[in-house]
Amino acid sequence: MAIAAHTKLQHQSFGFNCAWIFSVLTAIGWLWIAHFWMPAAADLGAAETAKFFTVTYRDGMLLGNSILIVACAFLVIASVQMGLTLAEIEGRQPLWSITTAIGGILIAVIVFLNAGFWIGAAYRPAASPDIVVALNDVAWLGFLLGWVFLSLQMVATAIVSLADTRAQPMIPRWMAKASIVGAVVLACAAGPAFTQSGLFAYHGLLGFYLPMVIWGVWLDAHAFYMRRAVLAQARQTQSVTMQAGNTMRA
Repeated sequence: MAIAAHTKLQHQSFGFNCAWIFSVLTAIGWLWIAHFWMPAAADLGAAETAKFFTVTYRDGMLLGNSILIVACAFLVIASVQMGLTLAEIEGRQPLWSITTAIGGILIAVIVFLNAGFWIGAAYRPAASPDIVVALNDVAWLGFLLGWVFLSLQMVATAIVSLADTRAQPMIPRWMAKASIVGAVVLACAAGPAFTQSGLFAYHGLLGFYLPMVIWGVWLDAHAFYMRRAVLAQARQTQSVTMQAGNTMRA
């Protein structure tokens, strides 16, 4: 038996809400509790980096990154829901819609793995500073160099959105075009592979903060517009059904 329309709508709404849940958990767990709003600088000495992880913010690292791992589960749900919603626009063989969903899943896996590395960096207070630095570097480079999958997801979503020929498209065209620009700007996140200081380092404005803002705004804004469109369509369908029922009874 198929799921009732009302229940299916609730599932879809929850899928979009998962994007906001992910953002809130990331902000609370990773940025705040784990202190990644001001991370250890890439050019910080080994002893200072080890102290940052294993002494100063050890408890926050363990708890905050554990929360980030939980958040990744919600990102998977949100990504799949976004892909399914785009597929209704794209039609048969929805290449870009599937790409959107898979891109989000890959990002969730990347974040999950790197959160584990950050937990590993803080796990043993007696660990060698060189090991702590290596784990932190691996986590950061994996986290930020994964920008290619986020850019892919953003471009794929924009392609479908720009192909939406309805008078009132699900995603505003200005936002679809802004997504393409944002996907290009995300290349700044490749900077940490080449420098340990300055704007492009993994603690820098262009290497870290700007890509994070682009990601958060893009994800939450698209979840908002898609959820709004799905709910509006459901209300319209319900209204048509009620009118047809009233006509038949008359």
